[in-house]
Amino acid sequence: MELLYGMDPLCGWCYGIGPAIRRVVADQPGLTVRPVLAGPVTGPRVGPYAEMEGYIREASQRLQAVTGRAPSEAFFDMIRRPGVQGDSAPPSVAISAVRQAHPDQVLDFALRVTDAHFSIGADLNDPASYHAILGEMGLALDLPDLQDIRVAQAEWQAGRALGLASFPSLWLVQDGVPVPLAVDYDPARLSDAVAHRL
Repeated sequence: MELLYGMDPLCGWCYGIGPAIRRVVADQPGLTVRPVLAGPVTGPRVGPYAEMEGYIREASQRLQAVTGRAPSEAFFDMIRRPGVQGDSAPPSVAISAVRQAHPDQVLDFALRVTDAHFSIGADLNDPASYHAILGEMGLALDLPDLQDIRVAQAEWQAGRALGLASFPSLWLVQDGVPVPLAVDYDPARLSDAVAHRL
């Protein structure tokens, strides 16, 4: 059985659910948890990240109340820097590269990328942000061009085939069929819900 975790590293709610996903992994070591992406910030939605600050700050209050996590001031400092774009493609390309080279490490990498983005203000357009995380994980990997939209689109196929439009989303794959699972940001409750379905 497999748990599909529909996510995007630019999604604050995906940052919020990170501890719950990690709890599921810890409590169910035999369960494969696979991140799937769909690229919510693409095409005409790509633009200066600073333009999203008002929306993110407003959403952060609810995020903090529900999950206990919220973007740091380092995150807001980063998005205000000139030239920093809000774009799902670069982190999707990096995650794709890790999925190909180290499939057993892709979930940990995706979670770390999201954490670094929101907690220390890692710019996900900058290859150095990913190299730092790869170094922490003890992985040596030459990343492709982070702007290669073809790689990003290939990575988004799985999520889009599932109809992934709400982030985060969860599915348990039973007998090859993805069955939606209610999202819960409480680590113990989500772990219990997964255990019950297993």
